[in-house]
Amino acid sequence: MDRSGLNDSVLLPKTRFSLSSLRKGGLLNESRRQTKSSISGKSIQSNQVIHRSNLHVVETFGMTLPVLVREALTFSDRNAAVSVRVSNSGWAWFVCGRRLLIWQCKVDESLHEDGRRRFFNNQCRELTLPSSDLAYKAELVVVYTAPENQVPSCIAVSPEGIIRYWPSITHEGSSVEVNAELQGQECDSLTDINPIGCVLATTTATVILVQPQMSSGRFSILFRPFKLSQGWLKGIGRLIPSLLFGSMQSCHIMETVNIFSVKNLGHEHCEWLLYILAGHTLQKWILVEGELERLVFECDINQLATDAFQKTIWEPFGGNSNEIQVWLLDMHPTEGGVTVLLGGTNPQISPQFYYALGTLLTNSLVQPSKFDRFCPLKNTSFYRESDEQELLSYKFLVTGGTAFLYKPKSILAVSAVNFGEEADNIDFIGQNDQILGGALCKGIPVFFSVVHGLVSVLPSESSRLEFSNMSISDIASADPSTSVLGEQMNIAITDFELEDLSMSKDGVVQLKAAFLYFIRRNTETAESIVNSLFPYEEEPANEIDAHLDTVVTKVALDIINDIPSGDPRWAPIRSSEITLGSSSSLQILNQLEDKQRALEWFFSFLKEVKIWERLSAVSLRETITATTHVLAEYAEKIISAIALKNLFSNHSSLIEQCIKHVVGDEKLVHGLTHQDLFFREVSRSVEGLQFFSLWCDNVAHSTRRPQEIAIALREANTIFLSVLLEVLQWRKQKLEYFTPKNPFLPKSCEYLPWTSAPGSEGLRESLTLLHELTFKCGARATGEIELRNCLYEQLVSLTDILLDGRRSHVNSVKGGAKFETLHHQYETSRSELIKPFLEDGQYEQAAVLAEKYHDFHTLIQICEKTNNMDRLDSYCEKFSEENFSQYLFNWYIKERKPGRLLQQFRMRSKPLKQKKELSHFLNDHPSLQWLQCIFAGQYKQASSTLHQLAKEEAESLTRKKTMLSLAKLALLASEEDEVASEEKLMEFDSELELVSHQEDLPTSVLNTYGYDITKLGVLTPAELIKLYICEENENVTEVDFKKAIDLLEYIEDDLERNELRHAIWCNAILRDNWKDVDPDSSIENILNLFFFKLVDIVEFMGKIILGGEEFLPSIESLLEAQELNEMKNDRHFQYLIRVGYEHFQKASGCNDQYNHLTT
Repeated sequence: MDRSGLNDSVLLPKTRFSLSSLRKGGLLNESRRQTKSSISGKSIQSNQVIHRSNLHVVETFGMTLPVLVREALTFSDRNAAVSVRVSNSGWAWFVCGRRLLIWQCKVDESLHEDGRRRFFNNQCRELTLPSSDLAYKAELVVVYTAPENQVPSCIAVSPEGIIRYWPSITHEGSSVEVNAELQGQECDSLTDINPIGCVLATTTATVILVQPQMSSGRFSILFRPFKLSQGWLKGIGRLIPSLLFGSMQSCHIMETVNIFSVKNLGHEHCEWLLYILAGHTLQKWILVEGELERLVFECDINQLATDAFQKTIWEPFGGNSNEIQVWLLDMHPTEGGVTVLLGGTNPQISPQFYYALGTLLTNSLVQPSKFDRFCPLKNTSFYRESDEQELLSYKFLVTGGTAFLYKPKSILAVSAVNFGEEADNIDFIGQNDQILGGALCKGIPVFFSVVHGLVSVLPSESSRLEFSNMSISDIASADPSTSVLGEQMNIAITDFELEDLSMSKDGVVQLKAAFLYFIRRNTETAESIVNSLFPYEEEPANEIDAHLDTVVTKVALDIINDIPSGDPRWAPIRSSEITLGSSSSLQILNQLEDKQRALEWFFSFLKEVKIWERLSAVSLRETITATTHVLAEYAEKIISAIALKNLFSNHSSLIEQCIKHVVGDEKLVHGLTHQDLFFREVSRSVEGLQFFSLWCDNVAHSTRRPQEIAIALREANTIFLSVLLEVLQWRKQKLEYFTPKNPFLPKSCEYLPWTSAPGSEGLRESLTLLHELTFKCGARATGEIELRNCLYEQLVSLTDILLDGRRSHVNSVKGGAKFETLHHQYETSRSELIKPFLEDGQYEQAAVLAEKYHDFHTLIQICEKTNNMDRLDSYCEKFSEENFSQYLFNWYIKERKPGRLLQQFRMRSKPLKQKKELSHFLNDHPSLQWLQCIFAGQYKQASSTLHQLAKEEAESLTRKKTMLSLAKLALLASEEDEVASEEKLMEFDSELELVSHQEDLPTSVLNTYGYDITKLGVLTPAELIKLYICEENENVTEVDFKKAIDLLEYIEDDLERNELRHAIWCNAILRDNWKDVDPDSSIENILNLFFFKLVDIVEFMGKIILGGEEFLPSIESLLEAQELNEMKNDRHFQYLIRVGYEHFQKASGCNDQYNHLTT
């Protein structure tokens, strides 16, 4: 549930100070004191505190810096490459040019106790590195102490690959060396995995095992490349950001990372894990002494990082993941896997550069398919290519739940588990000061400062900071006896009271007792109570509101509404209730934070005792909701209460009104305040948020001036949205955690977040009312630009929250009976909420929302209104998987803008994929397809399409004629074969002639039959014939009847054609009164009858017989016609008809043609 533009500000660090200024200023003098190091309980040296903040203590580390090192720092060439490295065992070495200075910075007390320790205090050994044309660095040196030796050994490698080994650093002259023959590759780092040896890595990701050997009293160096390692990045040549390793037992996950020379207990040989991050690829190897190395897996994490950045940062802005640039800056081991420091930017959206910590679970033999945890840091920068080296210079360490990001001029301490917390930024801005290296020494983060030497950065309140930094997954493994919460909950209830609770018949009380036993680390008793209370079923039922679920949700509810155990004012109320005593603090904010931690402990407890995966569903707000989602809602309400409390100092008046409104007439007793009552009952936080919409409604309908109303709306929205955005950010981070794990979850489950739910327990109505008021009485009512822009930004957030919740609800019922209804409601709501932005001309805000929620209708409208066709093209590409192009084509048709559609493809170059999509679309819309064919020069296809359209046209004669004419023109313009063209042209002419016959129909006849002359449809040939020969056609001539005869060619059915021909001749006879003709009159008078005039013109046109069919009927057929029933027995008529036929027989000289007609 990303929020576009809702919380993008770069937060300033809580603590920011300069070490150089502290040394010169009064603060250093105030805090300068000798304190025993907290690093080792037996430390014999004192450390100078450089600075103490609320979060960390910065102090000198270990023994005094040797004189040789200080001299080297002072007198070395300013341009010389200088670097330092510290080992976990307490050895440090300094590299400047070919000088290698080694000293012991931290004493190993275990060596002192067993008598094996050699006193190197303040002694510095200098060795000379192999000659090289390239700059050395400390990463190419390893100092280690073999278990059988008292004096450290050293291995160093030149950048070109010359390996030099000193069995003892006390004898510089006794060394051996060998050329690794790297063929031009440059060495990057050397990693200790003793007693196996060391691992040498080049910048092009070649990995070599280096092993010092002793044979016959002589030392030598063996080396060999890892199998399959050479060129595994195919010569990309990118630097290896980090090498990580950890000793582990063969049957156990890697736990003891960065611990040197430690054999696994119970195993004959030492086993190591080696992680290699090169370019965008992560490799995991297993190395066992005496065996070949084994490649466990190799995976490309670039796409994982790209997808994670897209989902967590740029998804609200509609960015394309292909546009994101990702850098993998460093890697560090964590429990169960590795954590990677990443950088990313999407220059198509903004130049902002984000850092993130991503954790990959690597403790199995299967490569990770996603980040187990991916959290962007609040500290961001702006990306410029010129600043790329500075942006990518961060390295980092992880220890005790804190990540220390460092680069030459600063250290940034951030929580590695509670992401989103403020950072502690320590700057080294003194003259010539910078950090030359950082490492963990015995678990302590140690950095080498040019001015201060080795310094450590430690939490100022170790126990509290350690607990607050613990994630939910870490809580179960923590020791409650050392935690603040564990102490509070142990104090709140005695052992006797706890045992009494465990015997209760109330399931809620029993589960609380089990939880408290878990807190006290009595897991066995906790599990016993749980197993008795909730027996395991072999065939779990899809039960809703089961005993297990109702008890769990009730306990969680009691936790968030728990009464503070340390506040004496609550004592009378607490004595009458069974409370957990989750907080002993007297301050409301601390009480809320304690409740939050207690609830996280409860979740961890549910997982530890195997209840979590058995949770099903409960009834909530008239829906069936997964129990884990209900638990998440309780946690979210704590987040909302904490956020509201944090806002109190800046908005005290309005929040105080909110609190009093919710508390109402509750009696204040024992000195308790409205705030005490309100923030104690966290489950009622939704009522507090609902207040702000009601307050805004009252203000909007008050007598205040419009400007005052707008300002009031802004303040209420600020509080309301600040709280909800904290909730949604937390929800997003914990989404995977609270996803139901029960495979038997009822299919009727829905997920309707309380932040978007309707009714008294949700915020939908409040959000909708604020949305309406902010538009009508805020943004549209104020003339102050800054205020109006702020209100529009708030409106984007309000809309986003509403739509996000409704979309989540729709997605949760996908495939169910409710889906269609809810999806339609969602689309309607989406349109109604975004439409006001369009009306107000806020196109960018509308676009952000429409892109996120796939409102294609709005996106098209924005592009049309702004005439931004490039943007429309980008949407076609971006939403290609959602068939945006198809939606666009249909939209143009629906809006009666087909020309606009074709114009785009005619005037603008389009990707081949879009052209294919249009072609496919036009196949179903041939009325447009022919135009596209004309634009594309496909005249033959255009002609064929137009001809088919003309055949199918029935509504407009004019359109049919136009289509036939255009089809004929297109065919003439094509390169069709002449013979084929002639046949087609004859067909077109025939059909155009049919159109002409309809055009020749008298208007009077058409009006008589009710045809609309202005919108005349296409009539069939049979209809035309009947209209030509009908009685209503009073001014008809033999020519008109001749047209009716010509139309017989278009009648395909033989029976129908014969019937119509018969009707034509019969109607021709009936056009005259044959009785008025004198039989003695001349033949000319007889031939002047309409029937014989028609015969004459037909005979003249050569159509007595046409196409093998007789167009002139026989006398017998006429005498038998029902239409002539009154005339067939008339001798006078028979005479005249025969005289006429006889005349035409003799006149034509075609006796054979007429003989059978007169028979």
